[in-house]
Amino acid sequence: MTFNYGESATVNFPIKLLVACTIILQSFASYTQVVSYPKLNITFEFYLREITGLETDFKFHFEGPNDKLFRRTKEWGADGFGVIADRKNLVFYGATEQAIEHAIYYTLEHSFGIRFYSAEETFIPKLARIKPLPYTIYEQVPAFEYREVFYGEARRAGYAESFYLTDGQGTGSFERHPGWGLWVHTLHRLLPPETYFEQHPEYYALRNGVRMKDQLCLSNPEVLAHVSNALQLEINKHPQDTYWSVSQMDNYNYCECEKCAHIDEEEGAHSGSIIRFVNEIAKRFPDKVISTLAYQYSRTAPKLTKPLPNVNIMLCTIEENRAKSLTGTGFEKDLVEWSKISQNILIWDYVINFSHMVMPFPNWPTLQENIQLFKKFGVNMLFEQGYNHSSSEMQELRCFLLSKWMWDPYLDETMLMDAFLSNYYGAAGPIVKEILDREVSELQKSGKSLTLYEPPMTHIRGYLSPENLHWYHTMFEKAKSLEGLSAKHIERLEMAQQSMRYASLEIAKSPDAGKDWYFYSTDNPYDQMLTDFVRLALKNGPNLLHEIKLSPKEYEQITRDYWKNGKVKHLASNGSLKYLTLPNKSYRDGAKKADGSPIDSLTFCSAQPLINGIKGTTDYQYNWQGWQGRNAELIIDLGKVDSISSIRLNFLENNSAWIVGPKALNVRIVQKLEDLEGPNAFQATVENPDAGKQMPSGTYPLPLTLPHKTAGRYLYIQVINPGALPKWRGVDGDGWLFIDEIEIH
Repeated sequence: MTFNYGESATVNFPIKLLVACTIILQSFASYTQVVSYPKLNITFEFYLREITGLETDFKFHFEGPNDKLFRRTKEWGADGFGVIADRKNLVFYGATEQAIEHAIYYTLEHSFGIRFYSAEETFIPKLARIKPLPYTIYEQVPAFEYREVFYGEARRAGYAESFYLTDGQGTGSFERHPGWGLWVHTLHRLLPPETYFEQHPEYYALRNGVRMKDQLCLSNPEVLAHVSNALQLEINKHPQDTYWSVSQMDNYNYCECEKCAHIDEEEGAHSGSIIRFVNEIAKRFPDKVISTLAYQYSRTAPKLTKPLPNVNIMLCTIEENRAKSLTGTGFEKDLVEWSKISQNILIWDYVINFSHMVMPFPNWPTLQENIQLFKKFGVNMLFEQGYNHSSSEMQELRCFLLSKWMWDPYLDETMLMDAFLSNYYGAAGPIVKEILDREVSELQKSGKSLTLYEPPMTHIRGYLSPENLHWYHTMFEKAKSLEGLSAKHIERLEMAQQSMRYASLEIAKSPDAGKDWYFYSTDNPYDQMLTDFVRLALKNGPNLLHEIKLSPKEYEQITRDYWKNGKVKHLASNGSLKYLTLPNKSYRDGAKKADGSPIDSLTFCSAQPLINGIKGTTDYQYNWQGWQGRNAELIIDLGKVDSISSIRLNFLENNSAWIVGPKALNVRIVQKLEDLEGPNAFQATVENPDAGKQMPSGTYPLPLTLPHKTAGRYLYIQVINPGALPKWRGVDGDGWLFIDEIEIH
């Protein structure tokens, strides 16, 4: 742990030695203990000694709650505390060791001027002596009784203690949380389909007339019995834990059987069958709290059934726009309804982009507003999900702010932000603040939403425009050149700039980047930028750039492969195209007339994205054309008669987004446009051998090699949509067909 002093000197001190030395130092204690917490004695004495470098003559001891001295002791619970200081005597009051620990760290900040900013950055004023304190009395009750910031930063030694977070932050596992025996998405663990599905498909969700493994049938009494028995076995392993999740799996495939559908219709929400099921579980375990999700399809509260007092509702914000507060949204409406029927709510909030975890994510104005909203409606538990390892975008700052506001949602944002930035980045702090402010203002100016899985390209005309990216990089270079910065400050600035490197590399993949497009010229900065990005990521993290995949080295390989193969020259590259069936309006990226007006089905237009020689990446939001439930039909004009040997269609598979590959590619080739419907047209077809299969997400080719070279100018292209989603998808809907480059060779 690195400590910063008032004179900017630093000293490294292994905080774990504090505990190791506890027994030895106890014998030198100069105070009387009412309650004994040896580790906390050492912690408090250590920090006071660090201020002066001398042994302290302050005396202190610990006591339990005292309702004669403090007004709100009945609200303290396991975390609230009181402190009375009088000159060199201090008394810390609390019901638990955790509460006393909070009291000590609070007093170190508010009475002795120590400031905790990150796991590596603590400001300690350097004084010749510590003056006696005036008579002071503190009483603190946290806004939320459970406070977890799911960031790697919060799991580092000493962080949870100094920011009053709920105990157990150091586990580092997504499955283990303080007080929780089972965390979330647990129904498959309690009734595993690999064990039961073959013999008892009726235990699982009915979708489109087919039993699916994805969810359970919660109206089946045998499911209730099996889940209860399995839960008892889990509780036997960790009987000390209070919270046990009995919750849906992470998909939309709720059961549509007659009984489940009837319950949900009665309740006016798909949460109805869940809450009735979970209530029955809760009755069997009255000494435990049974937690369940209000998530995606189950986010709306039931109209009739109330959760029992020992049922915890884990209400999730995953769908919402992070560019604005949750106030006035559908989420607030759902929160209001849940708060009417339950006083046991945990909010699961999301604060980063999980598909692009180092992408700039300017949700700064919403963090405090949302926490205040949660408090307003009586939420008592809060889980803020970031990235559980190091070095996601601005992790230390976001973790600092969230931790502070979980304890007190009304602490001044400007004071907190300025204090952190000036200490963490030194003299460069104001420049970093200027960068963050511009991100926010440019996002707001664009009017676009900020969501959890979108690519940087979504904001190419907003806060991640080439112009803005140039400005951000210029400001970071200016910050790193300031006098008086330490090597530590410069390294931190380099890591903060990683988000801009990543955004620039992604934006450069689109021709909409203009002169900043990678393929615009060979004289660009991207090769060195990618090298620097990967070097720093390998040194400092993150290990993954997506929440579950894509290491920095894999990203480098994919990016270099795209630079090598993403641009292709073929016979139609300088041709034109006429749509016979237009792509859906939301997914016709780059398809427009030369004057910028919308495309239609009447006109041949040049420079169309399907034949512009630029392949799409795996991000379907840009560079792709999408048709839902319809075939793609178009005519390509090569501009002249040429010799054609093959046609290659590039398509996308992403079944989580309902994007499935085509059934077939049909082609007709003629020299004259009027012959397309006549007997002289050359015709060829290729079937997609993987149509309807559950394919990994990615881009795929569908090549059609002609039996012989064929002279032609006009090509009629028909890409057959797969139609209704396959049964294995478990959703009743039409599939999306996404195609990009149609290569003519």
